[in-house]
Amino acid sequence: MTAHTDELAGRVAFVTGGASGIGYETALRLAARGARLALVDRDAAQVAEAARRIGGGHLGIVADVTDVASLDTAVTRAVDTLGGIDIVVSNAGVGSASTVRASDTDHLTRIVDINLSGQIRTVKATLEWVIARRGYIVFTCSAAVLKNTPKSSAYAAAKAGVEAFAGALRMEAASHGVDVGVFYPGWTRTPMIHGKASRSADSKSLPWPLSITSEVGDVADAYAQAIVERARTAYFPRIHRYLHWIRPLYTNGAWDRRLRDETARNVASWEADLPPYRDLLRAANDRGKGVS
Repeated sequence: MTAHTDELAGRVAFVTGGASGIGYETALRLAARGARLALVDRDAAQVAEAARRIGGGHLGIVADVTDVASLDTAVTRAVDTLGGIDIVVSNAGVGSASTVRASDTDHLTRIVDINLSGQIRTVKATLEWVIARRGYIVFTCSAAVLKNTPKSSAYAAAKAGVEAFAGALRMEAASHGVDVGVFYPGWTRTPMIHGKASRSADSKSLPWPLSITSEVGDVADAYAQAIVERARTAYFPRIHRYLHWIRPLYTNGAWDRRLRDETARNVASWEADLPPYRDLLRAANDRGKGVS
């Protein structure tokens, strides 16, 4: 972990998804650099414990990025207690671990609501305060936008939306002295991919370097440094930066054929819990009609 410094002394960081994983570990490093933290998470016990572990002077605030009112309340508490907001780490998110066919519609749209709309709500709730401090907003994106993979459809779509939203916000906020960054972590050893219904084995089917799984502490070190530098973009592993330049190699050709073959071998097991609609579909096709 980065040594204690005063690079962010007096700055207030508002971190969503701050009770665990990348959010917590990054917040820990920001505190070590002098920042005061408003950790925001929907798990009351976990966010309170996270703030306690980091130490005095930091807040643990309960809020849900799908709920505008709770975010507004969290921002008000952070500003009233800490004096303002200099840095927003828009990080809260959930993963996905199933195909489109095997997923409920509500589950797919909820992934988008949390990972994309939740970040939009976070920005709307905090933006005026960040403008007042000529601060910095950074979004947790994902290497999933660099290569589309099975079982990550809604997640990757949401993160691609985050990237686009951040790009437009960057242009809009520049005249107010606000910088906007995007951080692209790859596979990271957190509960999102190693917990229940995890996708920890899926990375093995990807081409290197997309197959690399990083330790959360290493990812957080890179994220915290990007925040100190008010970086426009940052990647971990850093080699992922070059994938933007050679992206066609990962979206066409031999690697894509390899991934399609891997998908074909595994799709039956991935969709084992698919509801029994096959007979209904077959009957409808026999009649020459679609199914609604």
